[in-house]
Amino acid sequence: MQSDQAPPSDAPFNEPWEAQVFALVCALQDSGRLPPAEWSALLGEEIRLAAARGDPDLGDTYYLHCLAALEQWLLRANLAGAEEINERIADWRAAHLRTPHGEAVELR
Repeated sequence: MQSDQAPPSDAPFNEPWEAQVFALVCALQDSGRLPPAEWSALLGEEIRLAAARGDPDLGDTYYLHCLAALEQWLLRANLAGAEEINERIADWRAAHLRTPHGEAVELR
């Protein structure tokens, strides 16, 4: 194991947001709005793009790729625009910064 790698974990998610992204994708697939083949293609493309940018693919960025693929799907499906996505990211960042450690982050 490389020294900069985290030790293996039995937990499938490192952070709550990773589970939330996974659950959202599952719900979209279960509802029929996001076909599994389309999701696989989008996620594969995001992973390829990340590799081209130098992502070493140590497993710690997988859900970042999932999130990027989900954002791309929202754009392609015309369910959200780039400005709306960027505003929501800014809202979450601001909420995170104003939330005391250990408390749940909530949007206003």
